[in-house]
Amino acid sequence: MDVRDKRVLVVGLARSGFSVALVLARHGAVVTVTDLKPPSEFRDLLPPLLKGKIGLELGSQRQETFLGQDVIVISPGVPWDLPQLQAARQQQIPIYPEVEAATWFLEGTLVGITGSNGKTTTTALLGDMLRASRFPTFVGGNIGNALSSAVDHAPPGTMFVTELSSFQLEGIQELHPHVAVMLNLSPNHLDRHPNLEAYAEAKRQIFRNQRGRDFAILNADDPWVAALPAAVSSRSVLFSRQRELANGVFVSGGKIYYRARHLERVLFETRDVPLRGDFNLENVLAATAAACVLGADFAALRKALREFRAVEHRLEFVREVQGVDFYNNSKATSVDATVKSLGAFERGVHLILGGKDKGAPYTPLIPLIKERVREVLLIGAAAPVISKQLAGSGELVHAGDLATAVRAAFIRSRPGDTVLLAPACSSFDQFKDYEQRGRVFKELVKRLARDVSAGAIARQKLSDAAAPEPPSTPAGVVEPVEPVETEKPSESPSRVVEPPPGHRELSYVYEVDAVETPPTEMEAQISPEEEPAVSPCASETEALADEPLPFEARGETAGVASPAAKKDAAKGKGRSKTADDRDAPRSSAEAQARLPGLD
Repeated sequence: MDVRDKRVLVVGLARSGFSVALVLARHGAVVTVTDLKPPSEFRDLLPPLLKGKIGLELGSQRQETFLGQDVIVISPGVPWDLPQLQAARQQQIPIYPEVEAATWFLEGTLVGITGSNGKTTTTALLGDMLRASRFPTFVGGNIGNALSSAVDHAPPGTMFVTELSSFQLEGIQELHPHVAVMLNLSPNHLDRHPNLEAYAEAKRQIFRNQRGRDFAILNADDPWVAALPAAVSSRSVLFSRQRELANGVFVSGGKIYYRARHLERVLFETRDVPLRGDFNLENVLAATAAACVLGADFAALRKALREFRAVEHRLEFVREVQGVDFYNNSKATSVDATVKSLGAFERGVHLILGGKDKGAPYTPLIPLIKERVREVLLIGAAAPVISKQLAGSGELVHAGDLATAVRAAFIRSRPGDTVLLAPACSSFDQFKDYEQRGRVFKELVKRLARDVSAGAIARQKLSDAAAPEPPSTPAGVVEPVEPVETEKPSESPSRVVEPPPGHRELSYVYEVDAVETPPTEMEAQISPEEEPAVSPCASETEALADEPLPFEARGETAGVASPAAKKDAAKGKGRSKTADDRDAPRSSAEAQARLPGLD
């Protein structure tokens, strides 16, 4: 879209809103940014915005501002049914999500990854696989950098590996990923979407503009996702950890295969996967399938997988303290994510649950709590709801805040146990986002280890051998725990403080979800002169001694795009390839990746 001299309103000034506002201004738009939060919340962002001659409406959002625009671009945390947006639609003012606005200015291959769980790990791993194959690669969207931060920095032909949430997908119009990955579907964000069907429909939007030359990477083990091939126009490539497939990526006999009709290739063994849990194996299969259709080098896939480590806050091992393991899965902001987290452990789990309720039921946790969890420590605003729904499943402990939960879990643990932060809730009651919650958890564990070493904290004395079960309250009885007085991490208060009398709580039109975190001081200073947020390569790949199989898609020289890719990049200069109709191949990856049985 040509935005020169058009009046464009950016709604929501967090990381993506800030980034897209600068991009639109650089491309000639007359930009205004609006946010209900006051200017004091954006001190670091105001100088570059003012330097870019971007208008600001902070502390209020007047309907007149919305109606006076040619185009509106919204950040992921902004509700799609905001009254001002509804009024703008009645005036037929086009409204786009930030991720789609970014594609107006990008030249390359767009890869979209969505699902209820596993998006971040899959996105990060796929990015590593493509970098190892020496493709210029940008990883962003709902993970890390906003997609718009790549504009004017990424060279033509870049692979844009983009994590997409339902918030980003629900409003798309022409967004066109060449490869769209759907991992799974389970109830989530029901505080934002009216029901599960509306949430699922937002996810399905990722396939909306795909055509016959595009690829849909689908989980054959998820009933909802497995039913999608009949409904999508692109070529379906399945992955499964439970059964063999005629075409796609699957697990059999401890090996991971890539099969196309009667031809197949062993890519690696399941023991090569460095991530814990069956759900992470599914993430590996999904990333591998996407990498294969994009033309990644098979040896590079093996190298990237061997070197990959868990993404921060995603079932991240923190440390061991006197035989007790601490795991940080702060990114488990849904019930299903917590279910999958518990599936990675057999028994002896001290589970920390709670935060801001998202509307989904907690009862699916009951079987795993009975089977694997020693106690559940409840924190945050959702604690009363959780305790009511989980009554009778096991020992429920009202810890109140994260600091108290960490210390209480350790004191009541025994060697071989696991303390797991997998909250099943968003973080906005006590923290600014899941990342801060995870960082605070790790800092609390670090301090705990220091205090234990100094002899300031001791666990209940239990024999390591035939230790009896610790005294427990009857099932369904909630036992309060006295809050622990500790030095609070500087990043965030560890408990909710009651407001003083007469204080009026601010109400915001939108909240910043885990899908979007405020920029750091460095990120706030994005300018056109900076280096692109694109990795042309990660490291040298292993030389291939074998001959390419008929369904392999390889570049002619490591690190060099094929002539087809260069030709495509030259043709597309000056227009957005991510929004074009793909009746002709868009890149060397697509031109090479016509697999037998998938055409």
